[in-house]
Amino acid sequence: MQDQVMTREQFWRFADEAKEATEALAMQRMQVLEALDPEALRQVCIQYRFFTIDYIGDLALLVARLPFGGLRSLLGQILAEELGEGDPHKAHPTVYDRFLASIGVSGEALEPLPANERILKGLTRDMAGNPVAYGVGLRGMGGECLCQTYLTVLYEHMRKNPYIRANAERIDWEFWTIHTGEEDIVHGQLTRKAIDDYLRHDPGVLPELARGYERSITAWNLFWENILDACAPRLEAAS
Repeated sequence: MQDQVMTREQFWRFADEAKEATEALAMQRMQVLEALDPEALRQVCIQYRFFTIDYIGDLALLVARLPFGGLRSLLGQILAEELGEGDPHKAHPTVYDRFLASIGVSGEALEPLPANERILKGLTRDMAGNPVAYGVGLRGMGGECLCQTYLTVLYEHMRKNPYIRANAERIDWEFWTIHTGEEDIVHGQLTRKAIDDYLRHDPGVLPELARGYERSITAWNLFWENILDACAPRLEAAS
């Protein structure tokens, strides 16, 4: 895709098809969550934590590099929300840690998979070492549009797990209310519109933006493949 000259309309068709393919892949792979034992399910949930943390740093870098305009303002607003809008107790990584604690995760268990740690560090390097439009595709679209697809599917299948169903009333659902409800859907829609305006204003950024988005597709598919292979290999193989 990145070697072809494409129009803005062609890019959005490609993006929509990629998102549909990602959702189908996620639905297939994450069915395993419904049958995991509690400890394996905790391990899966722990690993998403590290995406949340790294996303904030990369988004801050992207906001700093973008020119003044609608996209910078919108992503700056999303960054402020991720950080709790001035209240550290409302910062999304902190909110997520409260969810983890409510399903029995201890602080000593919070270690990333080495392979995924390398992926996240590689994305940060790519953010810094490529044109800003690449970062828009990588973290603007990849974070707000693509990764949200995985998160929604994760939530849908996790809620069907017997351990989660049995303990639903005592689980802290605040993070999921934020990220799988109307607010996050609106974020995705606003991000898409802001990126489309960015492309209309400067069509020359399209090749780098597409290249960054393709990188995000590869990265997030591998990120979740690593998690499921590490935390549910036997069930995954049997499904």
